[in-house]
Amino acid sequence: MEDIFKPHSLTIKKLFGDTDALYQIPNYQRPYSWNTDQLEKLWDDLTESFQSDEPAYFLGSVITAKSAESTNKYLDIVDGQQRLTTLQIMFCVVRDLFPSLNEDLLETDFEAIDNKVVKTSIKYNDRFERLRLRTHDAHFTSFKNLILKEGATLYNQTPSKKELKNSENPHFKFQNTSAFFLNKFQEIGEKNSGEFINHIFNKVNVIRIDCSDVSFAIKLFQVLNDRGLDLSNADLIKSFLIGEIRKRYELDQELFTQHQNQFISDWQFCEQIAFDTEETLNDLFVLYQYALLAQNPKKSLSEELQILLKGKDPNEVIGDFKTFIESYKTQIIMSDNPHVFGFRYIRWATFWKSIFLSGIYYKHPDFEKFSFIFKRYYYLNWIAGNSLNKIKQTSFNIIKWLKNHESLEFINTNLEKNLAEYGTIQKVKEALKGDIYGETWCKPLLFLIEYNAQDRPAFFRMDDRNIHVEHILPQAYSKNKDWESFHNQLFAEKTINTGANLTLLSGKKNIDAKNYGFETKIGAYNGTGYHDKNDRRVTSFKITQDIVNDYNSGIYNKEWNIEAIKTRWNWFISETSAILNIDLEDLKDSLKN
Repeated sequence: MEDIFKPHSLTIKKLFGDTDALYQIPNYQRPYSWNTDQLEKLWDDLTESFQSDEPAYFLGSVITAKSAESTNKYLDIVDGQQRLTTLQIMFCVVRDLFPSLNEDLLETDFEAIDNKVVKTSIKYNDRFERLRLRTHDAHFTSFKNLILKEGATLYNQTPSKKELKNSENPHFKFQNTSAFFLNKFQEIGEKNSGEFINHIFNKVNVIRIDCSDVSFAIKLFQVLNDRGLDLSNADLIKSFLIGEIRKRYELDQELFTQHQNQFISDWQFCEQIAFDTEETLNDLFVLYQYALLAQNPKKSLSEELQILLKGKDPNEVIGDFKTFIESYKTQIIMSDNPHVFGFRYIRWATFWKSIFLSGIYYKHPDFEKFSFIFKRYYYLNWIAGNSLNKIKQTSFNIIKWLKNHESLEFINTNLEKNLAEYGTIQKVKEALKGDIYGETWCKPLLFLIEYNAQDRPAFFRMDDRNIHVEHILPQAYSKNKDWESFHNQLFAEKTINTGANLTLLSGKKNIDAKNYGFETKIGAYNGTGYHDKNDRRVTSFKITQDIVNDYNSGIYNKEWNIEAIKTRWNWFISETSAILNIDLEDLKDSLKN
């Protein structure tokens, strides 16, 4: 019976020099990603072991698995691809930089590593291009042109920080590692480099653990790896599904290759959607998992999905997932619907996204009307200050109701029961009549009121630092003589941070308005102010334009006084009542002089 795994203690020379030393990076692995910090750490470790003349230095373990293709002599690298790829790039730099490496030692030192040995560690068979290490097919051309091609590493320049941030394309990481080693070896010179390479090949060791299949290799990796998982849940799901393809077509290599290639193509499409939506593939799989389970997961993401997907056609699975996340891109991220955009401000993003996508995925017949109901439910809980625990189970229940096509009346009734159980509506009222300026939901609520005031609103991101919540009566009003007429200090303290005294303003106009008097603020709002001569535009916010219109009409004696604030309060309450669909009439008379 074949051993399920075999450990081998190997020097770097044997790791890349034996006849069975052919490796490939499987498609389920992420691209090469080492940055300069990791390269510096490896270089420091190797040079320290060299300078101390250690008899042996342990570089770590490498876990391999047999390739799915029975005729393929290459071993899949399950763990260790970053180190092996880095070493390969190092070898290519040495090959190009020192053609005569250690030639003067060959007759006296049988362990001396010359350029021929280095080249053999890059290519086992030059004639048939049997590379010691094959990178991802998608990135092979870059690796070949930048690294493997003789002489290529001498021309690689250190990329910019912006270029190195590209995690999907390792092109710049290849260049960076090549330029790093080129600089290091040039600094120490050919003689010292020769001695250093002798040390690396002959005295640096790894434990290579050869496993009989990928599934066991991944499990072993998780047990042994105490440096933190290099493989994400998405990687494990990918490996599992490719393994399922292998099982289905193990007797037909042509069909296996065909279905695996289709799977990889769809997987790469999904990776692009993740990039376009600024999400990780892991996070998108969590949304998919919640939609499928319709209950709180009891196991890890990869374990739950492997249970759910076992026995299903992997190509249909990835196609289904692809459709699911395409909905996220087109109907949430790219949506120009102000109602949908309002979701993007809500906390507990994983839950509201999974609910929204579940409604689309399960084709609930009243999904559009439902979306207003569940958006209201989330905003009410947010404003009320309820924690995630208050809505978590209900959120999974909502997914289940959508999956079962429960009626809108049934869903709404249950959500109202939940709101009543936790006294959420009363908490909302208490929150709204207090100071809201520092609340995380303050700006989103003003955004929703703004959207409600415009026919074709522009959309605002929460992280847009150019948009500010503006105090009409400044917080430091008492320090400005222009506000001397505002005598009621108690009223000011009670209302200054409420919805009665807040509006939206762009950054430049906010700076222009600052703590000035009301007349000066109006100048900033309508573009006639004298502080910013280059900004002559009226504020684009309708809820701020209303203040300008009242001023121009001479209402409230062109002052921001108690009467104006009370009127603005009633307006704020009416708008909020309509948006949240709750009765707030009892709050309208809550402001007292």
